[in-house]
Amino acid sequence: MKKNKKLYVVLIGFIILITACSITKLMQNDTFFTIATGREIINNGYDNIDHLTWHEGLSFYKLRWAFDVTIATLFNNFGFTGIYVFIILIAVITMILLFFTLVKKKNSVLLSFIGTMCSALLVTSVGTFTGRAQIISYLLLLWEIFVLERLISTNKKRYFVYLFIISVLIVNFHASVWMMTIILILPYLAEAIINKFVKKQIRITTENIEIKSLIIAIIILFLGSFISPIGIYTYSYMFKVMGGLSTEFIAELQTSNILQSIGMSVMLVIYTVIALSTKTKIKVRDLCLFFGLFIMAVLARRNQTFLFIIGMIPLVNLVNEFFVTYDNEHLLDKLTTKITKTKSLIIIALLIIVMILPSIVRRVKEDYVDKSSYPVDATEFIKNNLDYENMRIFNHFNFGSYLELNGIKAFVDSRSEIFCEEFNNTEVLQDWLDVYECKVHYDDIFDKYNIDYALVYNTERINTYLNKDVDYTKLYEDDYFSIYERK
Repeated sequence: MKKNKKLYVVLIGFIILITACSITKLMQNDTFFTIATGREIINNGYDNIDHLTWHEGLSFYKLRWAFDVTIATLFNNFGFTGIYVFIILIAVITMILLFFTLVKKKNSVLLSFIGTMCSALLVTSVGTFTGRAQIISYLLLLWEIFVLERLISTNKKRYFVYLFIISVLIVNFHASVWMMTIILILPYLAEAIINKFVKKQIRITTENIEIKSLIIAIIILFLGSFISPIGIYTYSYMFKVMGGLSTEFIAELQTSNILQSIGMSVMLVIYTVIALSTKTKIKVRDLCLFFGLFIMAVLARRNQTFLFIIGMIPLVNLVNEFFVTYDNEHLLDKLTTKITKTKSLIIIALLIIVMILPSIVRRVKEDYVDKSSYPVDATEFIKNNLDYENMRIFNHFNFGSYLELNGIKAFVDSRSEIFCEEFNNTEVLQDWLDVYECKVHYDDIFDKYNIDYALVYNTERINTYLNKDVDYTKLYEDDYFSIYERK
């Protein structure tokens, strides 16, 4: 590493620059209810009740409470700019950690850099790095892989402490993905068991991993999961969400179409072609990790990011081993040496700056809130002209959290699970969906919940009907939203 110190510094600089410029300033609905929830916790303490909507008695286990408080604190002190800077910081740290994880696996520094940049571009293209608790999960789970690799190679006990810290942080920042901490150990456990009982190895190779160490690691992760105010809800949550309305309604919980995801398709093709048509050696844990993450990504779109970040490790490992096996003339090393020269680095730097310049200009012009998606002006009208603290408003699922950010209690928001039967024995989400799809008359649902106002997109079908209904008065209209009062 000291030999290529200049190259490392330059490549890390490129990683920081490209990653930072790839992240959009646009905030989205999860960020808004995160701020609102964090404020509620800061002002009134933690409980397991929803306070953001005007429905009474809804349970809401705050699986991201630590993240909520963090984001709310940033917003209270620095506004959306503080949150944006925080997102960039987490994204940059994640990509640098990925780079060093790949290098520590004795991969080529050039391949490690290329793999890191591919990961950064893949995750930013699908809007991964935004004001959601997932950004902390990706960083912590990647750190877990780094720690496991170091534990195996050094067998030092301090890495058990790191695993405990990771478990505690995830269960408080994003408990809904805590089970991933255990899932990521399974490929290592599979390799340890195979190594113990299968002695003859050809292409699929194993490393001598202590099963005892992995069992201790799993126990430590379990112990860490109990240091949280949500208790055993960490374990029951995933069983409740499976098969409910949330999985049918929320896009990120639906299955992925491999043909529509270029990133998934390319990664699968590269891995399978090298694995099946060459003599490149493959570690059992890499094989299990890659295809395990790939299957998870197919089952739910939100898991694609785990593949794009953590799945890049076994992919780069395989590509590097391919060059070790077939690059007899050391072309990769020669290319790396040429790139290390000052003139080459300057040319590359200039090319990168030219390529990302349009992105920089676009980021400067971007607003934090898209007025076509969220009722910025309509919300101001409500706060200035209506008794918003006592109104019972009907709103779209997508922008309910923006109302909540502004102190207006919503009918529904994008925390879909708490409005479903499997969590709260309620039909709020189903009723909203029926109105949105015009499967029932809106008056029936409005009567059911004593709704007196409706804030809707102008493009919604319900807007057409309300606009012609003599029992409703239009109070407000802009290019994107309309507000109606029920007579």
